[in-house]
Amino acid sequence: MKKNNQFILLIMAAALVMSGCNKLQNGYDYKPSYYSTELKMSVLEFMQTRKDIFSGMLAAIEYVDQDPNLKDVKQMYSSTGNTFLLLHNTALTNLEDATSYWAVNTVMGPNPDNPSQTISMRGSDWSQYPRDSVAKLLRYHVLKGTHTYSTLNSKPKWVETFAMSATNDSAKVYLYLENVREANLRINNYVGLPASYKGISMGWSNNAPRTPDLHATNGVIHVMNKWFILPTRAAILNN
Repeated sequence: MKKNNQFILLIMAAALVMSGCNKLQNGYDYKPSYYSTELKMSVLEFMQTRKDIFSGMLAAIEYVDQDPNLKDVKQMYSSTGNTFLLLHNTALTNLEDATSYWAVNTVMGPNPDNPSQTISMRGSDWSQYPRDSVAKLLRYHVLKGTHTYSTLNSKPKWVETFAMSATNDSAKVYLYLENVREANLRINNYVGLPASYKGISMGWSNNAPRTPDLHATNGVIHVMNKWFILPTRAAILNN
């Protein structure tokens, strides 16, 4: 009799546990958590809210905008339906990064040890660079059309940028999603991509955005830690 009672108690306990599990499952209010890529602001507004990482790019835009003949560059960031490769300070003005634009593109300045002489040194202000060159840099990093995870696949394609012109028909960017589980977005990872620039190893191969696929109210944003150079016509034909 004692064993029967123990058996009955065991069954009742199991039934109670199962009943509790069912109630927990039915009554549990699951709220999914996810990372939103919707910025709910324009590209320029986004950069202005993150001056800690885009101060170099904002300064470049304002520097170029001082030339009446280059007003289209700032206006470009208000265009709709395009893709913006926004350059982090690491890519442009951070002198601690050997591959930043200012670090690689040296300028002539006074020798600290002999002010009467000039020497090659890293940049420290956009005014040290021709506005046309800075404008070309900015235009090349804005792609025509929307290029996001929902429109790209593993088949690479060349995309025109705002640097395209009658005299500059190679101003294109190479895009594809890597055919792996993570589907990394690869930018300008093509055969013939230079390994170095001005004698400096740039680390351009297998380049992916620092932060991809952000959706501003007027376009798609991919935040980059590297700036890019234009491909050659031969590279475009061979890829």
